[in-house]
Amino acid sequence: MTIKGIIGVVGVVGAIGFVYSAGAQNSRSVLEGVYTNAQAERGRAVYADQCTDCHGRALEGAYESHTLVGDEFTSNWDGQPLLALFDRILITMSGAEPGTMSGKIPKPLTRAQTADLVAFILWFNKIPAGKAELGTNAEVLRQIRFEAPKP
Repeated sequence: MTIKGIIGVVGVVGAIGFVYSAGAQNSRSVLEGVYTNAQAERGRAVYADQCTDCHGRALEGAYESHTLVGDEFTSNWDGQPLLALFDRILITMSGAEPGTMSGKIPKPLTRAQTADLVAFILWFNKIPAGKAELGTNAEVLRQIRFEAPKP
């Protein structure tokens, strides 16, 4: 890759970071309860159907997949807009190659399923539920800051 190509890639990565951080100064924390228990239960079903082959039954990570629970996970996302996690799941987590792991090919997730799945991941990481469901609007998700629970 040429220097010009490298600079282009760095510019794109920087722009993506800006997209997720823009507006974060007026954010609220996931610790304020941004999902409901009912939504997390729906997310549990999505996880069981779509995610356990790669991320394990207890979200611990399997094969080459990252853990979705505990200090490693929460420190990786701490301070990030929830939109970053939502988009990561929506865009990259439903396209395993045929014949890998169990041979089951995950189906593309809808935005609603992704919100339910994020709710389940928050619940599993002991982030408290609230009274309103987590939505799918990118601007709203950008305003919600992932924050690791305090011990």
